[in-house]
Amino acid sequence: MSRRFSKWALLVLVGLLCIALVAFPACTTTGEQQEEEEEEEELITIPYANDGGFVFQTIGEIDSLDPAWIYDTASGMQVGLIYDTLLYYDGTSSSEFVPMLATDWSFNEADNTLTFTIRDGVKFHNGDTLTPEDVEYTFERAMVQDRPGGPVWMFFQPLFGDDIYGLDDTTFADIDASVEVDGNSVVFTLAGAYWQTAFLQILCGQWASIVDKSWCIAQGDWDGTEADIDRVKHPDDAGDTVLFDNTNGTGPWKLDLWESGIQLRLTKNDDYWRGDVPFDYVITQVVDEWTNRKLALLNGDADLVYVPATQFDEMDDIESQTEDLQVFKNLPSLSIDAFFFNMAIAEDSSYIGSGALDGEGIPADFFTDEDVRKGACYAFDYETYIHDALNDQGVQRGSPVVEGLYGYDPDTPMYEYDLDKATEHFQAAWGGDLWDVGCKFTLLYNAGNLPRKTACELLAEGMSRVNPLFQVSIQPLAWPTILGKIFGTRDMPMFQIGWLPDYPHADNFIVPFMASYGTFSHFQGYGSAELDAEIQAAFQETDLTQSLAAYAALQQRYYDDAPGIVLAQPIARRYFTKYIGGFYYNPVESSYAGRVFDLTKSES
Repeated sequence: MSRRFSKWALLVLVGLLCIALVAFPACTTTGEQQEEEEEEEELITIPYANDGGFVFQTIGEIDSLDPAWIYDTASGMQVGLIYDTLLYYDGTSSSEFVPMLATDWSFNEADNTLTFTIRDGVKFHNGDTLTPEDVEYTFERAMVQDRPGGPVWMFFQPLFGDDIYGLDDTTFADIDASVEVDGNSVVFTLAGAYWQTAFLQILCGQWASIVDKSWCIAQGDWDGTEADIDRVKHPDDAGDTVLFDNTNGTGPWKLDLWESGIQLRLTKNDDYWRGDVPFDYVITQVVDEWTNRKLALLNGDADLVYVPATQFDEMDDIESQTEDLQVFKNLPSLSIDAFFFNMAIAEDSSYIGSGALDGEGIPADFFTDEDVRKGACYAFDYETYIHDALNDQGVQRGSPVVEGLYGYDPDTPMYEYDLDKATEHFQAAWGGDLWDVGCKFTLLYNAGNLPRKTACELLAEGMSRVNPLFQVSIQPLAWPTILGKIFGTRDMPMFQIGWLPDYPHADNFIVPFMASYGTFSHFQGYGSAELDAEIQAAFQETDLTQSLAAYAALQQRYYDDAPGIVLAQPIARRYFTKYIGGFYYNPVESSYAGRVFDLTKSES
């Protein structure tokens, strides 16, 4: 999710969405299971079991519950249920906002200050009263923590300028001065007026959720002083932060239980400042197997389940047999999924065989060769991926910038599945040595994510068809493990991840994919100072024609450099039981369920 970036990624999110450390087993069907499937075809009604809760089943484990850490959609959904932000998107809009913990806000062009009036009488889950000092602490805490790969670049850039990417690029005095309490208000000083709208969008993200200063300090978190920064800055692992699994928000639900890899249970906040909370509890269950999720939905054991695009046809058949499903289709997703070539693989990686170009592995700098990257782009079967993995619920794109964003260029060229062109590039790679000796490496994907598994299989198959000496194996891993490898050990030859917007602008997709400090590009070793300057100039350009031309040039550059394989912009669906009401779709919303606080549940 991002414009500028200092050290990480959820985008994400994102996730980034998000699963088992063992290989994903082939599906086997027992006689009893076959009987259940036959009975399933006769299903007409979904049993109603409304005990006041909302149950969601998905494939992803969360990464953390610390707002300053999270950058994936699975974690973002949970944090959004526990905490509140100063403002949020108004319904389906991505440019209009409604007050949350701030009652109003205003921008002063004379000094580039953005002032928020903080709501009175709001209580944290432990009974503490929200104060402007909590808001100031929230943002300063996030910036001094500045976890590698986290979302906090989105605070540094608007507040300090486009050349400030993180804690190491500024001083505590500057951080302290950038967010100030003024009576019952909090004042942010922006680096430029062009950041105003984007910063409001950034403040809608779950990374801007407000925490309780006194409570955090009592738990052993940052004490608010410069002297304590070294103790808390740049945490290596999600579990290293105090708020990893320890929460105290102002949101509609409170953390009750987190069983890693199994479920996360939230209970109702009876003192929520917005009034009655619609569900006594919200449970998110990790269920990797599709059949189990499907049966949970049809049996009324879940109110919403994650349905991969590969199962849409099956769900269409089920939908024709029952009136008890509520289905939302053709939801355009402001997201993109892609493969990324790691141009600086860890030397000790266990996924590159011998670590040399000898037919038994690949060298750590294997993908620095442009012909290797372009050969792989041509060896990937895009049409089959969209048909098989996304069930035709997606559209190929030539760059990370998707339709619906400001700056999208529909004329950007796209790679096609062409084994002759793939052969041409692979034969030229590494001075011809690659073609003669072959290669061997492993692709990884998050367990339970069938589209990503399919993408790995298609690339492995395409490369093998080009040259049988190209041996590519695939392996599933849990989502948190994958994230750790992408943004920590960097030992994956390629990684596959999706991107949702931090704010809906082409720049928010260009930066994570192309800037030297970008959320993904930084960790794959792509980008340059010259390219960074082009990206910055495009963002700051105020002339419409020149701005669009600058973004078109950047999209062409991505195609020319081929730093990754852009897969598809997906078209989403949601499958609820008919008893759930109030759902509306905002493509910027990270939660798969939408705004859960706005949902309802009834008996008819």
